[in-house]
Amino acid sequence: MNRSETVASQPFIPVILGGNLGVYSIARSFHEAYYVKSIVISSNVSGPISHAPILETIERPNYTDEKELLNLVSEIETTYANIPKFLIATDDGNVDRIIAIREFLSSDEWMVPYTTRENIDILTNKSKFYELCEELGLDYPKQHTIPANETEVAEIPFTYPVVIKPARSIYFSPLSFAGKNKVYFAQNEEELKSYVQKMRNGGYQEEIIMQEFVPGDDTSMHILTCYTAQDGETKLASFGQTLLEDHTPSAIGNPVVIRTMNNEEVGKQAKKLIEHMNFVGFSNFDLKYDERDGKYKFFELNARLGRSNYYVTAGGNNTAEFYVKDFLYNERIEPVTGQEEVLFSVVPKNLLLKYVEDPKLKEIVKEFYRNKQVKSPLDYSGAGKNLKRRFYENAAKINYYRKFSKFPPINK
Repeated sequence: MNRSETVASQPFIPVILGGNLGVYSIARSFHEAYYVKSIVISSNVSGPISHAPILETIERPNYTDEKELLNLVSEIETTYANIPKFLIATDDGNVDRIIAIREFLSSDEWMVPYTTRENIDILTNKSKFYELCEELGLDYPKQHTIPANETEVAEIPFTYPVVIKPARSIYFSPLSFAGKNKVYFAQNEEELKSYVQKMRNGGYQEEIIMQEFVPGDDTSMHILTCYTAQDGETKLASFGQTLLEDHTPSAIGNPVVIRTMNNEEVGKQAKKLIEHMNFVGFSNFDLKYDERDGKYKFFELNARLGRSNYYVTAGGNNTAEFYVKDFLYNERIEPVTGQEEVLFSVVPKNLLLKYVEDPKLKEIVKEFYRNKQVKSPLDYSGAGKNLKRRFYENAAKINYYRKFSKFPPINK
């Protein structure tokens, strides 16, 4: 492994697994706050992490094997001995790998800012998550669970359309089969049975969630990111309204535009759940506003920062600072009570305005642009640029025209 003298001179080193936009966003947050470079481990160095001056990349196609990951982490420890290091990821699979090797890491060298394996197994299982919502009084959609290994579809206690999705995404995401989607929408019983069978035939044998469809377009979706410190107190509740989602089958539901907002009530509900579980670290919730009863319905919890995590930093609460203050410096973190109103966006302005139909929201979007309050993780002047990086950033935005042409919002 080549040693970077720049990285070796840093007070600490973020080591991040993966290669998506969320990985780059975390690296940017660390660079903004502390001017440190991150080491990024990926099976393929391309896209968001390619030619990025704020990163040192390690390309290892087999790093997803836990033994290989532990060997690689040991190499990093030897190369950069006696420097504190964070081990972080933005997807379930890599968080699971980090948790699996945590007990073998030196506590003097490595900080792993995640909750317990038991917590993750409970909270990221949608079926158990809804049981907790029921117990603690959080609002969530009506749902019914098909037990593991079963295909029999019981009579559902709500009307069509029905949303079908895996209760354990970590076991579904690695699968590859014809017609695979992150979620399915069934208009009748025949489609429902067909999608359940498709998931089973594709190799997914865990619980399946059948869920009531909450009406509303992309702008009804919301996101909440919380940080719960090692002292057990939730210090941050960063809320946002999704204005546009990705609709490609493999990425459906990923926000590409978020309007940051403040919502104390939703934050209180989330805080009740995560503190009840003695959770530690970042948690990321998907919610949808239900116009029928005026409530925000909790859909799921991710025990990590999400792909769109930069919206939190853009709103004035740099995510890296929570990690560093809590795990490296053991500082008391004062709870955050609000955030700036900004627009997180990775798509071109014209494309966003095309799909935001509500006149009031459309005017709000234009106001963000007029006031220069639009922020993308890819637009980072502080990192320095090279031609290859600039080409990728422009191509990434233009590529959204192709994606939305082929997969427009399903409600349009």
